[in-house]
Amino acid sequence: MERDEKTLLGPVNGKFRFKQLPNGTVDKSTVICNLCSKEFSYHRSSSSLKYHLNAKHLVAGSQVRAATAPEAGASGQPRPATLDQAFNKLTDRSPETRGQGSMVPLQHAVAAHAIPPQALTQLARDWLREDTPNFDPSGVCVGSGDVEARLFCKTAGSVLAGGPFFTAVFTELGCTVNWLYPEAAEIGPDGITLVAEVRGPARCLLLGERPALNCLARASGIATRCARLRAMAAAAGWRGEVAGTRKTTPGFRLVEKYAMLVGGASMHRQDLSGMAMLKDNHVWASGSITKAVQATRAVCGLTSKIEVECGSTEEACEAAGAGADIVMLDNLPPRELHASALLLKQEFPALLVEASGGVTPENLPRYFGPHVDIISLGCITQGCPVVDFSLKVQKPSPPPPQSVSPEDRPEVL
Repeated sequence: MERDEKTLLGPVNGKFRFKQLPNGTVDKSTVICNLCSKEFSYHRSSSSLKYHLNAKHLVAGSQVRAATAPEAGASGQPRPATLDQAFNKLTDRSPETRGQGSMVPLQHAVAAHAIPPQALTQLARDWLREDTPNFDPSGVCVGSGDVEARLFCKTAGSVLAGGPFFTAVFTELGCTVNWLYPEAAEIGPDGITLVAEVRGPARCLLLGERPALNCLARASGIATRCARLRAMAAAAGWRGEVAGTRKTTPGFRLVEKYAMLVGGASMHRQDLSGMAMLKDNHVWASGSITKAVQATRAVCGLTSKIEVECGSTEEACEAAGAGADIVMLDNLPPRELHASALLLKQEFPALLVEASGGVTPENLPRYFGPHVDIISLGCITQGCPVVDFSLKVQKPSPPPPQSVSPEDRPEVL
């Protein structure tokens, strides 16, 4: 039974429309976002369409408030009782507690809440165990007295990312972090910017220094590159997705994928279980694109998309005809890529077309096109520069001189 637009889209009715073909007929297999003209399959659920609205078309100035009031720690400084409370402080931009920078977009502010707390805790413990597997001899000279350290960013124009992981490391050690900037904030224009303050026992603070800085530097570097690539796409008027790949550092994928999200890029698939991507080796091993897609579909059912890596228009048409949801046009020169994408869209309007292979920040604009939905770049994580951060313990202030009353002065003979 044919469903009308109102019944199909429910709560998001008015934000999407059915696609109208050049001959004047309506394509009931495709809906289009009225805000950005992005196309979606007819079979997309209402929740998927609402997610698109929330993620891509937020009201400017959205912000997150801390959910609970922190309790005071032993040093008299606010000490989050839980990891969640620490992250609420990280993303809190209320005027009472933050006076610097602009309001952070909602999708960046809540990105930390997508990370499972147990994964954060486990990663922090693993990093600390790797860096200090036995005794910490240098901890003897500093002891466990409370100190304050200041976190400085020394790379102007960088996008801050990795705060949840930085905080998790110090929370594991009984320290507190007070962020002066939220996730996704652009740091600068000063060459050196105070970003956060860390308080806790001296030896514990220094145990967490290097693992936390390594994570923050790497994540911020990736987020900075992603933000610049997204800015290039916006300047060109291209509305597709700039995406990362699975070319991530072993054991560090969660951090790097999270950094893509903060920088405004698509994370693409998280792992082999997240989406089926049939590359050339899969096709050669199974005998043909059609056989590979059909066999994979029997396992995926309705729960996972299937993407096929294709080296030509003919391979892409075979993949789409076999039921692939996405075709990756791999290593096609831009002119051939755009011609192939146009042909595919004419024959398979709901198909997603991805461009990949040889794409760099320098040549990215050549891949922008009205029929290209996704551009994936391995250089988002491979060879990406890091952001320079430094954590400096503050020297204790000398005690004020004490005045001596005349009665207590020694008598001069």
